[in-house]
Amino acid sequence: MHGRLVLALALACMAFPGPARAASLPAVVTLLEGEASLVRGTARYALAEGVRIQPGDIVELPAKALVEIEFADGVQLGLGPEVRVLFQASPAQGGKTPLVDLYFLRGWMKVTGAKGAAPARLGSPLASLTVSDATAVARFDAGELAVFAESGEVAVSEWAGKGPAPAQRLKAGEFYARKGEQKGTVAPRVAPAFVSAMPVSFRDNLPSRAEKFRARDVAPKRLGEVSYAEVEPWLKAPLDVRRPLVRQLTPRIADAEFRGALVANLRAHPEWDPILFPEKYKPKVDEKAQADAEAKAEEKAPGGSRAPAR
Repeated sequence: MHGRLVLALALACMAFPGPARAASLPAVVTLLEGEASLVRGTARYALAEGVRIQPGDIVELPAKALVEIEFADGVQLGLGPEVRVLFQASPAQGGKTPLVDLYFLRGWMKVTGAKGAAPARLGSPLASLTVSDATAVARFDAGELAVFAESGEVAVSEWAGKGPAPAQRLKAGEFYARKGEQKGTVAPRVAPAFVSAMPVSFRDNLPSRAEKFRARDVAPKRLGEVSYAEVEPWLKAPLDVRRPLVRQLTPRIADAEFRGALVANLRAHPEWDPILFPEKYKPKVDEKAQADAEAKAEEKAPGGSRAPAR
């Protein structure tokens, strides 16, 4: 089993290379109200103020919690109730700080861009948002997306067919909403229901607390290994989102229960097939050619059989 796991890990590293060091994500948790958790590698941790966020991290909040994350380029990210978000790695552009590149499954989010910073990208199953020197509040939910451009301009690109549709530009004060496969609509004012449901802390800009944690690097407390059920929504996310998780979670195939769940759901994430069954992907051997080669080698070997001289 040990040799098989080593081979699987090697295949994973070749097929799914990890993010380059230049794609590091300089971000720190500067505010935490309530409890929140962090999935990093194969384990779950308790989130805490001062924890540095790394590419590949998944942050999850319960129904009553608030987290603020501040980036080195000045971008501020507020995470609200029931958030499930993956911090993806993006390359630096034009020498600027790497993009804030996130993918949300659900929950409330508020992002405030910084002048001169690279744009923040916020993906979801229905659309992706691009925020530069602007502030946006969004709610991601199963089959629904709502976005309020509080200030500046926010670009919304709906997923349509195999790729994103041309971006819609939301001006300050405008409100975007989409349900299911229907085309999104833009209203000149934010919906009252959206405002009433919005976390109270999102109605004002949170003050920066980054300076307090500049010299503090807090290690999150490890809670235990993640189960398949805990990461299942991510393993069934779009391919470009879930692909990097293969390398991250491959060590968990040593656990029989985790491996069994992967096999049972293989149709939903077929990229795991070469990791689970590496023998299927070994080069096929021509048995006849191999036998002929072995026979010739035996004849040429010292003491081997040779044809009689004429």
